[in-house]
Amino acid sequence: MKKHDSFRSLDIDNAFAQRFRSSKFYTEIYSKHKDEVIIGIRDGYICLYYNCDCIGKIKPGKVLKGEINGYFTDKQTDVMTEDSIINLYPLIKVQSDKRQKQEKQAQQQLYIQNNNNPNSNWFCIDVEFTKSLNGKKKAENWRFDLIAITKTKPYKVALIELKYGNKAISGKSGIRKHIKDFYEFYQNDNNGGFGFTTLKSEIIGIINALDKVGVSIPQGLKEISENDIESKPEFYFITLNNNPERIGGSNPKQSMSGYLFSDKRWGCKKISTSVTEDGDYYDITNKDREFSPIFLFSNRTLPNLGITDILEDKSYEKEYVYPNQKETKK
Repeated sequence: MKKHDSFRSLDIDNAFAQRFRSSKFYTEIYSKHKDEVIIGIRDGYICLYYNCDCIGKIKPGKVLKGEINGYFTDKQTDVMTEDSIINLYPLIKVQSDKRQKQEKQAQQQLYIQNNNNPNSNWFCIDVEFTKSLNGKKKAENWRFDLIAITKTKPYKVALIELKYGNKAISGKSGIRKHIKDFYEFYQNDNNGGFGFTTLKSEIIGIINALDKVGVSIPQGLKEISENDIESKPEFYFITLNNNPERIGGSNPKQSMSGYLFSDKRWGCKKISTSVTEDGDYYDITNKDREFSPIFLFSNRTLPNLGITDILEDKSYEKEYVYPNQKETKK
């Protein structure tokens, strides 16, 4: 694998991977709690995620230790032994549950429940993806809540933003910002930035590293190469808890339309001033028809979403930006 701007997985060599698989981080935390813990491959280290909180940042070394924010353990130290983190695991969960947003809890469920479903066409490989800082002080504007890939050739890649409920639609981290950020990423292949061409090599590195460290990878992904991956990704916006907060109020689908479009599609009741003052979806994306995300809406809610197919669940309502998009996005 070539060295690009991002170095994710490059330092996950066989020796480190084997040491991790023999450690209690793997045998006592991950293996015994696969229904709630995700392994993430980061810049030369392994991250254990609960609620998409990093509860163990594990770097190479003769003796593996986990770096963790002291908030989760009520202790000042942030580098702990395997046994310490195992003993504190119940407390770590309580602390994470107390602080975490429903969106992150839903993100964890979508990832794990999809990957536990052998009939899903998709396999999730990462959460909270952003380009490696590589010595920089600031990450990119864009990040992906979830990355999924099909289990068979030709491999399609889905870059996913997740929203939960009406409050997630507006504001600084709302839908308009994410459309802008995703479109910036989409354009990067044309302007020399970190775009999908580079991300493909990252994806292969992540998949190979996950296999090394003991995550069960679909057989069809074990020999993947960049040439096997389609030239463009698919962009998805998934909205869960698509329910109005009060009787007669707008649901998130209707609210999202009001923040993106001026034609009151999707049953929209009110157009946001951000559309009238700063332009609609088409202004944000320069009317670029090649950038055409898919919007999925489900009224399922926590604590148990019951969604076992991240992109093809029967509870989803599917919406497209352009009328003829249905004919090209099967």
